[in-house]
Formats: sequence, structure tokens, C-alpha cells
Amino acid sequence: MNDAPARYLLPPMHTLRTLEALGRLRNFTRAAEELCLTASAVSHQIKAIESFYATKLFQRNRHDAVLTPAGERLLDVVRGVLQQLSEVGASLRQRDASQLSLTAPPSLASRWLMARLGGFLQHHASIDFRLRATSALVDLDAEEVDLGIRYGHGRWPGLRSEKLFGEEIFPVASPAYLAQMKVRRSTDLKRCQLLQDDFQSWGEWSAKVGWVLGHAAAGPVFSDSALLLQAAEAGQGVALARSVLVADAIAAGVLVRIGKWAMPAPGGYYLVAPSRRADTSSAAAFRDWLTQLTGQ
Repeated sequence: MNDAPARYLLPPMHTLRTLEALGRLRNFTRAAEELCLTASAVSHQIKAIESFYATKLFQRNRHDAVLTPAGERLLDVVRGVLQQLSEVGASLRQRDASQLSLTAPPSLASRWLMARLGGFLQHHASIDFRLRATSALVDLDAEEVDLGIRYGHGRWPGLRSEKLFGEEIFPVASPAYLAQMKVRRSTDLKRCQLLQDDFQSWGEWSAKVGWVLGHAAAGPVFSDSALLLQAAEAGQGVALARSVLVADAIAAGVLVRIGKWAMPAPGGYYLVAPSRRADTSSAAAFRDWLTQLTGQ
């Protein structure tokens, strides 16, 4: 019997996943977005694996990448190995059905989900619920997260998705600010301070709805939509609001929608879960509650 330790000549394991993503997408930027890396980091990892095997795996053309014959051969093996590891891992993990982990964008969590979540938790008191508010595209499989709420077009590799709702974008402000600035018609907005987030600029919005922006005062830009709405509630200006995030504030009279101008947002909110993993009973209960709540 040979008890000598096995010797495996393997490249750094994280480079194999990068190879698979770039080989499938054939584009550094898209591979970087999927892996939550920079395009430069993807390039460095590919160089590392090419150095390990002392052979060229991709032909590069600016941002695009085409597999060489050696790259095609290696990719076939890597895909099979990653698939087997994923399937074995799924069969080995015994998920506790009483636990439920969810990721959601911070703005949606704070402006919409939190006001409604108590109803679900009250009726499912035995569930050990954990919410992670993050804008990052969390790897639900690798981090063993049950469900995620994401904004986009509903297509993410390795995930099944179910649309919850779309949204519109329109201007809002606090009643006090509108009274102070004597806003009675659309032309009055030209003397207001205009607030926006990274999601939508006033220039793009006004062009699409046919509103002449003129020389309105450009105000602060916020990286988070929830912060944008807090600024509007504090009377700091007129904000371009996303309908889902501002619905409760309008209903409470804290913010007022200005006019009838609106444009549809480019994406929507989706409930996502790993394609190769069935929902636990807790995840299924949350899915049912959320889809009923959103009318889907």
C-alpha cells in the first residue's frame, strides 16, 4: 500500500473560476462584473494561470478575449471540475430549515422592506432570520445565502429569478420646501435646488420626459437612494425619486410628488436564488409572502 502524499500540480484555485468566467463571456469587463473584480484583476489572474502552465490561453483584443486551443482544452476540464465540486458541495450541505438568510440593496431594505418585514416575522417566529443589506452581488452559493433581492433585468448566471416589481422615476420634495420656494407649476422648479443619486441624472430624466431643465441649480449627488430621499425630506431640495422607495413617504405626506412627469426605470427588483438549490421551507415561506405582498 502506497501511503506517500499525493502531489497535485495545480494553479491558484481562484484563477480557475476566473478562467471559466472569461472563457464563457469572452470579455474582461463582463467577467469582472460577474466576479465582483476589476478588469485589471481579471487580467492579472489570467496572466498568473498562463504563467503557471507556461502557455497562452487567450488571444486578447482590447477588452475581448478569445480562447486558444490550449485554453479550450483547459476550460473543458475546469468546467467539469467546478461543476462536480458544486454538486458535491450542495449534497454535503445540510441547511437548517429554520434559518433564513437574505441579501437586499440598502435603499430597498431601509425604505421599503423594513416597514413590512415585521408582518412576516410575526407569523414565522420560529425562523432565525438574517438580513444583509449590501449593494454587492453576493455569491449566494459560496456564502450559503438562501435568497437575494437584486435590481436589474433578471438575468444572473447560476440564479433563478422572479420579478417583484418595476418602478418609475419622478420628482418629489417636502411640503415645506415647496411652500418656501413657491412651487406651483413645472417652470417653478427651475429655481429649486435639484438633488439626484448615481442611479439617474436630472439631465437624462428631463430629456426623456420632455421637460426643459433650463438653468436649475444643480445640487448634491448621493451614492445611495435612501440618503437622497432623506435630504429631500429634510427640505434640502427637489429629488428624483424611485417610486418603490418613496411610496411610503408620499403616503405619509412627508414628501409630495411634483406634477405628472415620470419615466420608467431601466430595470426592476427580482427575488433570486441559486439554480441548483431548492428552497428550504423557510425560504419558500418568505418567497410566498413576498410575492403575495408585491402582487406577483
